[in-house]
Amino acid sequence: MRRARGGRGGAAARRARAAFLVSALPALAWSACTHPAPPEAGVLRLALRADPARIDPARVVDAGGGMVCALVYQGLVRLTPEGRIVPDLARTWTVSPDGRRYRFVLDASARFSTGEPVRASDVAWSFRRVLDPHALSPRRWVLERIRGARAFAAGRSDSITGLVVVDDTTLVVELDEPFAPLLALLAMPAARVVPRGTPAPRRAPGLAPAPPPPGSGPWRLAWRRRGERLRLEPNPYASRPVRRLRALDVRVIPEAFTRVAAFESGALDVIDVPPMEVERLRREAARTGARLVTRDALRVVYVGLNTEHPPLDDVRVRRALNLAVDVERLVAVLERGQATPAAGAVPPPLAGYRPRPPCPFRPDSARALLRAAGLADGFDLDVWLRDSPAGRRVVEAIQGYLAGVGVRVRLVRREWGAFKQAVTAGTAPAFFLDWLADYPDAENFLYPLFHSDNVGGGGNRARLRDARLDALIERAARTVDASRRAALWARADSLAASLAPWIYLYHPRRTTAIASRVRGYAPPVVYLGQDFTGVRLVDDRTPEPARGVRAHRRRAGGD
Repeated sequence: MRRARGGRGGAAARRARAAFLVSALPALAWSACTHPAPPEAGVLRLALRADPARIDPARVVDAGGGMVCALVYQGLVRLTPEGRIVPDLARTWTVSPDGRRYRFVLDASARFSTGEPVRASDVAWSFRRVLDPHALSPRRWVLERIRGARAFAAGRSDSITGLVVVDDTTLVVELDEPFAPLLALLAMPAARVVPRGTPAPRRAPGLAPAPPPPGSGPWRLAWRRRGERLRLEPNPYASRPVRRLRALDVRVIPEAFTRVAAFESGALDVIDVPPMEVERLRREAARTGARLVTRDALRVVYVGLNTEHPPLDDVRVRRALNLAVDVERLVAVLERGQATPAAGAVPPPLAGYRPRPPCPFRPDSARALLRAAGLADGFDLDVWLRDSPAGRRVVEAIQGYLAGVGVRVRLVRREWGAFKQAVTAGTAPAFFLDWLADYPDAENFLYPLFHSDNVGGGGNRARLRDARLDALIERAARTVDASRRAALWARADSLAASLAPWIYLYHPRRTTAIASRVRGYAPPVVYLGQDFTGVRLVDDRTPEPARGVRAHRRRAGGD
């Protein structure tokens, strides 16, 4: 750590202080120049790090777009803030003993924001829309386990045999084989429902994005200014209505310190707090009445090692790199203790996580492994990263640790597009990345990150191929019994870690600051898990929205 950061006057320390000042400038500008107007009655003010690229369920790929999509559209099931799967459009469901056949009975009162009823045929249409071979949805994989879905998506069939509309309120979904996390997948944006007849999105040069279709969720998109702001208002026909809020005002604020300054000035009601600001805001909370809630995030941070790239194709070398890094010290200093050192990919809140100590910091053992691999003089290693102050500080610390065992690291900084292309293609020997869950199941970490099916763009960017691990992951996914499945996930996670496809770093904790005027808000463990229907603002006299009245339509803007 000291080697990477340098002494008080060292070059690395000067770069870190300069990066901090550059990052803080927007926040200083906000606090110095902005005087937020008094909050609108009944309007909860939120912020996103990036403008949602898409809101249409068939096209959503980012967390911000997924959050908005989950507010506007319903799925058969949804997630609570704690990550539990609960009914949404489906009032009830049953699963066959072999885990292949699901029968869903829909809530007959569900309505789109146009007032039209939601029927089982709308659900089937929405699934077909995502799988449409001409739509090129990036989230086809969410639904591809339905029997006949792959043939339909490939254009080899005109129907999806495992999707059966029994009547207006009954839908049967049959799978090719048992898949225990199916319900979690059906809570994702790609499985959200739009009206039957909504065209599948098409990609064509110069084609303007279409406005997002109507949904049946508790909110509707009233308007958006791309790159700046969007406004959500209650859907008056929602079966799960918004009772105490008049609108959600969502601003796009990329800089973390700017979001902190906006929260402190009273312009935002809820923010995620950067690790270096947690203790300060916690002290401030005693004065302001704000609440800070910390919970484990479903996320893992790591340095991926290309297992096909010499000398990283030798497991001894990969294990040596893990032994060379003091992860516990790194977490204590750079993450301010706001993380759990990782001994595997599965994060602590999930079934399948097994508490065990991280790889110990043993540079002598690392050097011995390198000598055994014929690398007594060390070797040169390029580590790719997206250029960000926080990421750069972590990788510079790792660079210093690896130098201590003779590994000469060169940092290769690239913007996201070039970085992703190199990592996916396998031309980057090592790379700094993280993985954030789309749904709360260990499968969402182990299958995409380590199964041979997903080498490259599927998520397995370490290009790990191990037949034993593949078989264990597949067996766990097919196991219906929850306790047996959790044990199998833990075994798979341990096996993957023994193969050292990464330098395992940490599972971040997420701290959320909530303004004193907000009641009923719980930070979600997954970005899809909060619908704000139970949130209220103190000292507000916002009337309960009328139901059964057609919403006033305003131009929502293209998706």
